[in-house]
Amino acid sequence: MKKIYLLVISLFLLSLSGCGKQTNTENEARDSDEPWITLDTDTIESDENGQFQITGKAKYSSFSANIFQNKNGVRTQGTRGVLKIDKDGTFIWRNIFIDGKEPTTDVSFSSYKEKEKIQYQIKVDYSKFVAKQEEDKLVEEEINSAMPALLEEIVASSEDMIINIDKKYHSYRSLLVTVPLDVKYERNNVKKKYMDTIGFLVQDKTASMLYPNKEQIPYITFRYEKTNEFLGATDLINRRKFILYDGVNN
Repeated sequence: MKKIYLLVISLFLLSLSGCGKQTNTENEARDSDEPWITLDTDTIESDENGQFQITGKAKYSSFSANIFQNKNGVRTQGTRGVLKIDKDGTFIWRNIFIDGKEPTTDVSFSSYKEKEKIQYQIKVDYSKFVAKQEEDKLVEEEINSAMPALLEEIVASSEDMIINIDKKYHSYRSLLVTVPLDVKYERNNVKKKYMDTIGFLVQDKTASMLYPNKEQIPYITFRYEKTNEFLGATDLINRRKFILYDGVNN
């Protein structure tokens, strides 16, 4: 009787061992079916500058990410934005910007620990960006309409210190100020004072028109009449500072 009892216990333990192995096998199979990297969502909203970010979780803390885009009928891929990966595999891929603003795009992830790349298609909502573009267009139209008269007024009140003011490129936020040729033959300290005087005047008169919602001032480039040589320009970092280019007369 004792032998029979021991035999029953042995068979019971053996059956438990078999179930455990089966469960482990099922778990391993399930793990192998799961992708090594997943996204939190495949529908993403861009900011007003057209940039967006992707977040998710990976099995590894080291991998690369690429984004696809179609440009002039050619499909290309490359890195975009800034990818930050935590030790647990949680990642955030920031500041992604794509030319063309396509509503869907493909992203791929690769790791040296995996043979195959994983690719996802994401949907990007550019409504904020489109709204900002439309707003900026309206503001630009208002500026283009009002600035010519304002610049003429500044020139007229300058007592011949300014010959003409126009936009330097395609926007009035960078101005080209033409000054009399006589200034070219002045000493450098006089030239600098000249730029400061008319530069501050132009910036103060135009800032509220050019930047109605921001505390900024326009860039200015100074040139001589007739020769079109440059006298100086606004410092790229400090817009209230003017750099002398034509510093030949000490």
